[in-house]
Parts: sequence; structure tokens; C-alpha cells
Amino acid sequence: MLFLILLISGLLLGVYSDITTGPSNTIARVGTTVMLPCVTDSKTCSDVDWTKQEGIQSSVAIFRSGSGMLNRDKYPSERYNVSSVDGCNLTIRDLKLNDSGLFSCSEAKDSNAMTRYGSLVVVGDECKTSAGDDIVEGDVYNNTCSAKFNPSFIIPSKIEMSWSDVKSSVQSTDADTVVLSFAGKAARSDVQKFDCTLTLLAGQSLPDTHDKNSHSLLPPCTLPSRKVMFPVSEMNCNSGKKEVQISETVQCSPDGYPTPTCECKSDKTGETLNCSKFTVPATASIGDTYTCTASNTVSGKQSTSTVLLTVTAESPAPVGMIVGIVVGVSVAIVVGVVGYFLFKKYNLGKGEKNDAAHPLNSTSVESGPPKPPRANSNQRIN
Repeated sequence: MLFLILLISGLLLGVYSDITTGPSNTIARVGTTVMLPCVTDSKTCSDVDWTKQEGIQSSVAIFRSGSGMLNRDKYPSERYNVSSVDGCNLTIRDLKLNDSGLFSCSEAKDSNAMTRYGSLVVVGDECKTSAGDDIVEGDVYNNTCSAKFNPSFIIPSKIEMSWSDVKSSVQSTDADTVVLSFAGKAARSDVQKFDCTLTLLAGQSLPDTHDKNSHSLLPPCTLPSRKVMFPVSEMNCNSGKKEVQISETVQCSPDGYPTPTCECKSDKTGETLNCSKFTVPATASIGDTYTCTASNTVSGKQSTSTVLLTVTAESPAPVGMIVGIVVGVSVAIVVGVVGYFLFKKYNLGKGEKNDAAHPLNSTSVESGPPKPPRANSNQRIN
């Protein structure tokens, strides 16, 4: 009886699987692959239809339950495929601009069932720069990012493009292409890495069932990094001081790109020393000079920067040595003072003991005249 009740209820009400996940708004590049989901609680394609709406009035069936893929001339099998694994997902390979459209996934046997919509926008974008790998400080360059769309589906005015770290740019739009460009002058601090980001406000001319407030974001179109070349402008040696001391360690750091070559040479002996770090020899004399030179080549032109260092004095004792001497002397003084007082105290105590043992210093002698010797008891008294 219970089985009959359930069967009749199913026939009257229609027992169909619900679509738990449908296609979402997607933006993708030409040549890539996308997968539009359509998952039912039964995880099969037994009662699912796929339809593509290419314009306001144009709608074409892609897949019908029981019939499989349709319109193979327009949706060839090597690019369009519906899989029954984990749902009824539509996969589109090697995307073309005309693959753009509004895709819907719905229950096949229930006209009142929910339909899930998702827009697919295919973009043919390209980022270019006039700056070559040998861009030099002061060169003027132009960066351009272009995005091409299917004009029958996308309204270009609803597209936003932006270059990262650029304060001003120019955007132009025609029927099917948006171009964003900006010009700049290369500075030595530039790395010349820019990202062009495209944001699409989709669904403005699509059916009411579509989410008009949905945004899709295309991964940034990135220009390769380029470091600006500039000639040697200055070289800093010895923290800017031109005087050095015997046994002093000297460091030089030239500024330029490509990284300059650098060497220091003794004008007295001709000895070549490491520019990045060297020590003035102990055999140097006051008045000796060292010439440090850095150079690089930019656009076929060589540039140099030279610094002349002069030995003016012997290197002062290191701070550590001075501190050690001060500490050593201080310790010696303290030890001497303590030893002196201990020695004095020891000798004073020893002298007092010697004085106490001397007969003249004995405190047991009685005062008054001397007493006669005491008579022996065996001696006769006359």
C-alpha cells in the first residue's frame, strides 16, 4: 500500500532531481578550456538539458537528455562535450570568440523547474610594449592592452580595464575591441613590469533570470619584466670621504646598470686592488694615492666614474684595543691598591707581635726597688 501511495504521488507531483550547482559567470581567454557545471542530486544527466543563448532572441539547444549532443556542426565533438561524471558538466575546449553566450542548465521533464544560468565571455586579449630589453633611462615607451569580444553578446561600454601602478591611461572602444594604453618615460627606478587587469560587468542585456550585478575578472595580462639601463652616474667610496688611513678597510659601490666593472689601483706601486673591499697596506706612506674607476656600456657608449683616495694618516688604534688597554690599566691599579693595603696590614700585625715578645716591652714587670733573692731552705743562717 505504501509503495502504491509513493508511486502515485511521484506520478502526480513529478519526482525529478534538483539542480544543486549550475553554471556561473565566467570570463576566459581565447584558446583555453572551461568547464560549466550542472550537478543534480542524482549526479547524472538523465533529465538535464543544456541550451546556449547567443543573443537576445537567439537560443540553440546543445544537449538533450535521451538524445545526447545536438547541432554537432556548430558544436563539434572535439570542442564540446557533456560528461555524466559527477553531474552533467559541459566542457568547451580551445575557446573561440563566438563561444561567448548565456548558457542554461535545466531539468528536461519539468517546464516549471528551476533553470540555472551562467554567462561565458571569451576574450582575445593581448599586452604589448614598445620597450625592448635594452630600454635606457629617458626612453619613451608605450604599453598597450587590447581585449576583443564577440560584439553580438558583449557591450564594450560595460568593460573596465586598468594598468597597475599607472596614474593615467587612455581607453578607446569600438564595436568589438577595447584598447587601453599609456605612455611613459623610463626611469632608473623602473622595473618595467606592468599588469593589465580586465573586469567585466556581465549580463546587462541578458534575461531577467541572469544576475545583472555579477562581475567576472580575467587574470591579469602581464608584460615581462625589463630593467632600465643607465650609465655609471657616481661611485661612493669610503662613505664619501676622500682621505684614507694606513691599514684602513675601504669599500666602493658604483651605481649603474648593467652592473659596472670597478677596480682601485695604487698610483705608487701600480698594484690593482678589489674595488668592493680592500685594505690600505701597512707599507703605504702618508701622501700615497689610490685611483678607483668604475665603468659600464649602455647603448654602445662607455661611461666611467673615478674617485681619488689619498692616505693622510696612520690608522688609529681600534676601539676594541683602546677599551682593552683602559680596562687592563684599571684592573692593574685596583690590584695594586688592594695589594698595597693587604701588605701594609700584614706587616703591621707582624710588628705588633714582635714588640710584645721583647723583654723591655713586657707588661709583667712589677714597679718599686728590686727584692733580695729568696733564701734556700737548706742554707744555714748565720
